[in-house]
Amino acid sequence: NKMSNSYFFNDDYNNQIYNNNYDIGNYNNESEINENIDVYEEETVTEDVNVFVSLWREQRQPKATIDSRLASSCVWPEINRIVHLKRLDVFQSDNLTTQQFTTDINESRRIRRLNKWNYEFSLFLLDEATPYTKELTISTTTLPRRDKIILTDRINRRDLATWVIKEKIHGYFGTERIPGSLEFNIDFIDSPDRYMINPKPEPVLGYRRLYKFAAYPVSQYFILEKEVQHECLDSEGGSGMTYMIFKGPSIFSRKNWRLIGSFYGFDLPLQGTNCYTIYYRTDPFPRMMIAIDKIERVNEWKVLSKFYSFDIPLPGTTSYQLQHCLRSIHSTAANVPRHRLTTDDVYMPWEFRMTIYVFPANIDDCTITNVPSEHDHF
Repeated sequence: NKMSNSYFFNDDYNNQIYNNNYDIGNYNNESEINENIDVYEEETVTEDVNVFVSLWREQRQPKATIDSRLASSCVWPEINRIVHLKRLDVFQSDNLTTQQFTTDINESRRIRRLNKWNYEFSLFLLDEATPYTKELTISTTTLPRRDKIILTDRINRRDLATWVIKEKIHGYFGTERIPGSLEFNIDFIDSPDRYMINPKPEPVLGYRRLYKFAAYPVSQYFILEKEVQHECLDSEGGSGMTYMIFKGPSIFSRKNWRLIGSFYGFDLPLQGTNCYTIYYRTDPFPRMMIAIDKIERVNEWKVLSKFYSFDIPLPGTTSYQLQHCLRSIHSTAANVPRHRLTTDDVYMPWEFRMTIYVFPANIDDCTITNVPSEHDHF
């Protein structure tokens, strides 16, 4: 379902059925069973997608607190220029397992809005050739629509299709001496001739492995906001804001929550990055904390995800503030401790904690579904 050009809503995106099997034998009467089922239904009801994205925040560009060349040299000391990373988005069709690849943002958003094409993952590449990279060519053809990726100086003689060149990219030769990189494989199958970027060590059944290259794997994260009312928030006037961050590739439009931002976090540590751990708990309401080190009473929290990012403004990044809510100026009562990652300025009861620089995702780069993930944390 194409709800708007400003974002992509795909109700077929996640074919995994969300199941929560309740052990009826544990309940003493029918009312307890019904009460639990009501809670389950409330937690998985879908929000109207226009309401879900109504509080989206625009991404801020960081202030020039450090020279771009100096920032680049901190991460890529052997490259004597300002490095700009390019994001390669990978999409896969519902039929024939065909893929499309692009570093063009507008083309990526066009494919994302098409039915039967699902966003799979992204990876980051250097924008120009270096002694550590090799050139790859991306081409396209139709019937069915699909893309080809191959080393520029190689020929696959089993490929009989006619292709039109789209673009050229630069991948690393390998992961050696490239912190944060991962090996990606180019696999091929004929009838019709198809290519796949596969991060897994073994090819899909029927495919044969052709080439390899290395790049920086990333995951897309989604920031959600919700206003909650609870007696534990008396020190905040009886209500307050809570936040959660979920790992993509898609986000479920959960009732009463609002999508306010999205970004890409590295899956592996690059030179100069910090590891940020997202902790969460659901009592007395869903909330989270983000920390470089372990948090207090860590046994009371669960780890939701981890990502790597920078504390210096690399070219192309945007700044988010990590803010915490630990105390209240309105009373001596204890507050419910929680964190938020936001582009908003600090206001009570939130206090500044640190700045994180990430590669932002626009609302057009978000895939919103009406099916909860099989790893739902509510």
